[in-house]
Amino acid sequence: MLSHLKLMQTKLIATPILLVLLVACSEKTTQEGPPAAKPNLSAEAFKVVPVPFSDQVTTTADLLPNEQVSLMAPISGQVLDIYFKEGEKVKKGDKIIHIYDRNWQAEIIGLKAQLESKQKDLERKKALLNVGGSTQEEIDQLYAAAETLKANIQQLQLNVELANVKAPFSGVLGMRNFSEGAFLKEGEEITTLTELKQLKVDFSLPQEYLSSIKIKSSVRLLIEKDTLSATIYAINPLINSESRTINVRALLKQPSHKTIIPGSFAEVLISTNYIDDALLVPTQAIVPEINDQTVYLYKNGKAVRKTIQLGVRTADMVHIKSGITAGDTIITSGLLQVKDGMGIDLQLVK
Repeated sequence: MLSHLKLMQTKLIATPILLVLLVACSEKTTQEGPPAAKPNLSAEAFKVVPVPFSDQVTTTADLLPNEQVSLMAPISGQVLDIYFKEGEKVKKGDKIIHIYDRNWQAEIIGLKAQLESKQKDLERKKALLNVGGSTQEEIDQLYAAAETLKANIQQLQLNVELANVKAPFSGVLGMRNFSEGAFLKEGEEITTLTELKQLKVDFSLPQEYLSSIKIKSSVRLLIEKDTLSATIYAINPLINSESRTINVRALLKQPSHKTIIPGSFAEVLISTNYIDDALLVPTQAIVPEINDQTVYLYKNGKAVRKTIQLGVRTADMVHIKSGITAGDTIITSGLLQVKDGMGIDLQLVK
């Protein structure tokens, strides 16, 4: 019985030892076998194709009336008639107000009668000159008197014309601060007249963009969520010595669906540095590093890291100045896992 128990103890001790030896042998066999191949990374890519591209400069603009004037009283006098309503449209030549001019009208009638009499006397004296009934001196005196009367009549007629104030061009009238019967002094404001069919667009650009604009070229405007087009018609020949900017003026026709008021906020969008064959890649393809900007190319089934130089960004694309060539395939997904030389399985190429 004792020998049987010793045999059982020996078997129980040997069994764990055998298991340890088997596990160790199994681990050794696994370590000595060939390493498992890393799976390729599934990714999407973008094929680079040369496209036309230009930088875009944005600057604010002042919207000015195409024509605007403050109508002033050309002479002093009492206002007899007001022919306009505030804020209404008028045409060129329409009457605005009538200032008292009856005294000048009466003087004109009297001077015209005198002139007619002088001219008749002048004709008679000329007829009598050949028969000795008059002298050349008398004729000269009558001629001078007649010319003086003509000049006085013209001055009075000018006063009458000035007393009837008219619109110098078509436009919209502003407000007035007087009524019929009021006395206006010479130079006192009657109202304003603004032409709104077109607007002047005033803006400034840094001098380095001067080559990107020219007379008769178009610029885009953003006004109250509308995108409109204006045509450049004037470029200041002098650069501001303090700001190093140049003033540009364009003309904007009023859109058909609404009227834009002078003074409204506007932005000017100008395309500069036009390139016929720019290389653009999606913004998500750029991998920023500490000192470089990089992309990963797909070549022969593997990822190839490339350092690039960035140009201008748009909302979803980036202009690449150097580091890639036309026809390259740029990896655009899985960029957190991708490494130089890693195997790539392309799922989609845009």
